[in-house]
Amino acid sequence: MADQRLEEYRAYYKARTERYAGNPHRKHSYEAEKKLSDLFDRYDTLEEIGQNLGHLNVDCAFATVRDQYEMESEYYNSVQEPVRKKGADNILANLDKYTDLNDMMTMINDLSNKNNVEVTADEGSGKALFDNWKQIDEIDIFTNAVVPAKYKSNMMETVAKTKQSIVEEVKSTEDTLGKWVEGWRMQPELTREYRYRHIIPFSDEEIEEHLKKFKNIINR
Repeated sequence: MADQRLEEYRAYYKARTERYAGNPHRKHSYEAEKKLSDLFDRYDTLEEIGQNLGHLNVDCAFATVRDQYEMESEYYNSVQEPVRKKGADNILANLDKYTDLNDMMTMINDLSNKNNVEVTADEGSGKALFDNWKQIDEIDIFTNAVVPAKYKSNMMETVAKTKQSIVEEVKSTEDTLGKWVEGWRMQPELTREYRYRHIIPFSDEEIEEHLKKFKNIINR
């Protein structure tokens, strides 16, 4: 029975190793799993294996995490997402400081939460222009509309209210994010960065025109 169990374990760990073989994105997992599989081939009893197991099983978990965040870092670099890439890179930079799985997971959760705040703050700047695009167009339309005088005053009142609404929304965003990122202030020009520019379906000229108007409204 013991020999049968050992053979089952050997087959199991061999299968775990082979699923990563030849995968360039899982090289750390493959190396760690192979060391564990080789251990089961090296000894003839489960008792001997247990005595020589060491941290090989834990190393497999760490290797999986390393592969995951290396892939994330590579992907975010390819799509020009430096803020999200920073989160993956910070986890990779701290991974070797830990040997305990629970401590490692706590570190990952802490750094992930911190990066989520950084991403939210970045988006608070980068998406602001597009979020206010319609209001900026309406301000232009109402300001430049050729209408009888009795209607013009109502239109200009709407323009003033729309501008005030934009200013208040920016202030609210800064107050909220300022509680998480000390000294944070909206930077609308981040909308030019690829991570935001490529999702805005307008020409560079239109973006620059609206950006100038938006910054004038919020006094930037």
